[in-house]
Amino acid sequence: MSCNSIVRAAHRGASAQYPENTLLAFRKAIEQGLDMLEFDVRCTADAHLIVMHDLTLERTTNGHGNVNDHNLQEIRKFDAGQGEKIPLLEEVIELARQTNTRLCVELKSSTEDEEMALAEAVIRTLESTAFLSRAIVTSFSPKALLRAKAINPEVSTMLDPSPQDGSLSPREICAQALRAGANSLCYDFRFLTPEIVRECQLTGLALWAWDPDEPADLERMIQLGVSGIMTNRPDVLNKVLHDVAV
Repeated sequence: MSCNSIVRAAHRGASAQYPENTLLAFRKAIEQGLDMLEFDVRCTADAHLIVMHDLTLERTTNGHGNVNDHNLQEIRKFDAGQGEKIPLLEEVIELARQTNTRLCVELKSSTEDEEMALAEAVIRTLESTAFLSRAIVTSFSPKALLRAKAINPEVSTMLDPSPQDGSLSPREICAQALRAGANSLCYDFRFLTPEIVRECQLTGLALWAWDPDEPADLERMIQLGVSGIMTNRPDVLNKVLHDVAV
């Protein structure tokens, strides 16, 4: 695979340099020319879709408690870093709409019922904003992805196989994605091997590397021939891709 064809995805935005999952981090990733913004979506107590990774607020904001115990008005009062607010899914969509940037939307929930409701809410939002064709919906949950596909078969989906610790065989990794009806899968870069790459090619699955940031790791992913790379350092990925292409 040509390094020019690798999809460059900013993991929670340019999150190594700016507060993760904020409009600031997303704007900076877009300025760095990334192809895709990857981020997490949860539901507030009053059923608004917000961009937030953790179940709780403490790590990334000055708030406290569970995300889904707060309504949107309360959520918007918290500082997510450098004065940034926790964004709505619709706000990220509108930011990306001004460019050619695509979105990778990861579903985050605590229970299976929440998971199913979140999958439907995200698909409906992508439909109503006419952004479905420019988005990938991703999850660790095969059931959530099957639910998303049932609502709209046109949606592209990506599975994060479990566990992501190198214990699965290449066939087991791909089998999980196929059972979830996914178009692609994402796996921890530390455990990616040529054998996994070949199995994905044989099964028609696009393979994405999750979370490499160091130049040597990024270069290894490029040499392996992955379809996409999710990184917290879009600037470093761009430099490595440039250097490899020269």
